[in-house]
Amino acid sequence: MSRSRYGLTSLTQNRCVPLKKINIQVAIHGFIANVTSDLHYINDSDKNIETEFVFPLDTEAAVYKFEAKIDGRTIVAEVQEKSQAKETYRDAIDSGHTAMYMGEDDNAGDIFRLKLGNLPAKKDAKLTFAYAKELDLSSDNTGTFMLPTVLNPRYAPDCSSNMSKDESNPDESNTTMIKTAESDVGMTYCSNFTMTMEAVVDGGKNLIVSGNKMEFDVVADTIENKMTSSKQLKQGCDFTLVLHYKGFEKPGAVLEKGKEDSGKSFLSTDVLMINFSPEFKDLDTKMPCEFVFVIDRSGSMNGSRIEKAKETLLLLLKSLPVNCIFNVISFGSRFSTLFPKSVEYNEKNLEEALNLQKRMKADMGGTEIFKPLDNVFSNKPSGSYARQVFLLTDGEVWNIPEIIKLVKKQKNTRVFTFGIGDGCSTELIREVAKVSNGKATFLKDSDRLQSKVMSVMKNSVQCGITDVSLTWNLPKGCSVINAPEEVPPIFQGEKLILYAIISGVISKQSSKTQSMKLTGKAGDKNVEYKMDFVLSTSKSDDTDESCPLHRLAAKSRLSEMETNNADERLMVALSTEVNVTCKHTAFVGVDRKSKEIVGKHNDIEYFEEELNEAQLNLSVRSFAAPKLKSAPGIMGKVTNFCSSIFPIKKKKTAVLSRSTNSPVMAMKSAQCSLSADDMMDLDIPDLGDLNLESESAECSCDESDVLEELEDCEELENCEPEKQKEVDHLGKMLELIENQKFDGSWELTEKITKILDKSQDEIKTSAVVQDISVWTTALAIAFLRKYFLKQRDEWEMIEEKALNWLKTRDVEGKDVVQEAMTFLST
Repeated sequence: MSRSRYGLTSLTQNRCVPLKKINIQVAIHGFIANVTSDLHYINDSDKNIETEFVFPLDTEAAVYKFEAKIDGRTIVAEVQEKSQAKETYRDAIDSGHTAMYMGEDDNAGDIFRLKLGNLPAKKDAKLTFAYAKELDLSSDNTGTFMLPTVLNPRYAPDCSSNMSKDESNPDESNTTMIKTAESDVGMTYCSNFTMTMEAVVDGGKNLIVSGNKMEFDVVADTIENKMTSSKQLKQGCDFTLVLHYKGFEKPGAVLEKGKEDSGKSFLSTDVLMINFSPEFKDLDTKMPCEFVFVIDRSGSMNGSRIEKAKETLLLLLKSLPVNCIFNVISFGSRFSTLFPKSVEYNEKNLEEALNLQKRMKADMGGTEIFKPLDNVFSNKPSGSYARQVFLLTDGEVWNIPEIIKLVKKQKNTRVFTFGIGDGCSTELIREVAKVSNGKATFLKDSDRLQSKVMSVMKNSVQCGITDVSLTWNLPKGCSVINAPEEVPPIFQGEKLILYAIISGVISKQSSKTQSMKLTGKAGDKNVEYKMDFVLSTSKSDDTDESCPLHRLAAKSRLSEMETNNADERLMVALSTEVNVTCKHTAFVGVDRKSKEIVGKHNDIEYFEEELNEAQLNLSVRSFAAPKLKSAPGIMGKVTNFCSSIFPIKKKKTAVLSRSTNSPVMAMKSAQCSLSADDMMDLDIPDLGDLNLESESAECSCDESDVLEELEDCEELENCEPEKQKEVDHLGKMLELIENQKFDGSWELTEKITKILDKSQDEIKTSAVVQDISVWTTALAIAFLRKYFLKQRDEWEMIEEKALNWLKTRDVEGKDVVQEAMTFLST
């Protein structure tokens, strides 16, 4: 793999262009983030230069705007087919014009490359881009927005199917050695570089700031109010916004009206966004499963990451249902399997897994995921077990397309992915989960990994709602096209966001109740869910050109088309229509000493062209891609255009009528090339000043809304005494869980008496039943309920297994758990 630098780099002089400052605004409305990033650079050389800017961006971000301001002039870029955009850019540069190009990296959908040509000497450049993105929502009414600022080295391993065994380590049998290559990460800053982030949250209240993290309460009753907070961000770690939603339990619907004067068919339609958490009554979705835990033990997992992964694996192993089979895979630049293939979950096999869990270290080299997964899939799942794969990784890999193809081919298999830490590949984590009907979860180093993983564990034992179809009941004359067309699998209680592109007229005065009915299957059982809603129009200004719901609906469809290997021409047509990039398109703009915008073309013809690598200064060998040429008629009636991009399947969708910055890049010095492990040990500067503003039609939020400001506490030895006590306290919980037997019971041992702080005589004397194992199990359940209620998500399935075990024993007609609670309270 060629070695790449991240940041804004001079291609003509092989040096970095200093970054002066970054200003980022994140505006949160409901469950949507609209982000604008301004990046300020200076060319301090005596010559015009050509630059390349490489930065990370979430693969689900809908990038809809890119501009550059140089020497008082503005270059506005628009989306073209990718090879045409590159040709337009190169022609402009060769003609002496300043030009810009931006598109997805050819090998990674979560890395963007920007080229800025003929940047004048001794001049500043401000690069501005904007994107919309859905928040990541969880079942506890929490939404998370992550601003990636770190692009870690990624490994490019050999993905050949031949697997050689390495038996040199007796503790790591079935091991495959894999060669890896590491990319070079570089960035230069001015000495006074700053990165400032402003968050504007509709309905925001009660702000908590901790390092590169902000937490807000979002209150539905005060959604008209805005809370604004700005702060200087630390370099070297991603920024996270966490929103705790209050009063958003009911289904919601927001209508974004089309722009009648946009001149673009798609943007002139109305887009409806609905969000809901479906609950299905009397639904027994549990099924016999095979669980495979694939744990990243590469060097970059060192420190708190591997310790959290070990604790999480303990909880997972103890939460497994008694009728399952399981296995544990460790991987780095090699991989090892606990068992040759999945085995029965029993006391003996559980003990072997726990022995491995205790001695796990981040000592297995680089990050190679393909071959361990290939090994898992080479053992075909039993017909009576549904395979559930848990992949925990920091995601520092380059061969993502090969991994996605591998996972997509599997049958009766779901992969639940967990991206750990800063710089994790969002493409890997999201796409692997998506193509396998699993669920993606991201975890920052400061997050408590265990609770989030256990929440997903509950989903994994459900079969999920599949074969979903939607029936809409909207005003007369309206028709609907779903985005995505195929509704993804639904998990009980999980919040879902869907879009509907509406043809027809919905009056702004339309206040009557509308409805949507969802039908699907849970295993062999038919299920149905209905939601009623009143259409509320988006509050965006009529002059606002961002149209976030339109962009997100289009991005949703583009992602679905890419997953399904749809016709490239249709993807290009939709992408250029809505000005949102995809893998086949890119932004391009040319400054001809005016604000002239490069025109777009509207039809497609395939061609293959060899590009001169030296001329382009890009590591590009050849392209086989569509070229755009002008042709009339492609932007005809909106219904015709939408139907070609969003085909309606009658059996899936019915309509009833009735009258009525990120981008910020890898934050490491070009002159001090740090490893991924070094990044975790950087000396982070103190928290910048916290600046709060507030804006409201009826009330104002001031500094009294700020509850507290917390300093980072990454290492145990740096924690305050209270934090140390909490860690010790949680240690008791994990120790108790570790001593549970595979069937859910606890036996009376010295370890248990020490944890409960009761002697054996006290426990035996207090027993309300003759079976001491029954009484000890009841005491363990009561202990968890009494002292670890806040961590209930982590031990809920462990408790459920214990309660099921109690049902099989003679409790002599007594409520032994309540009796145990009473005993522990005395």
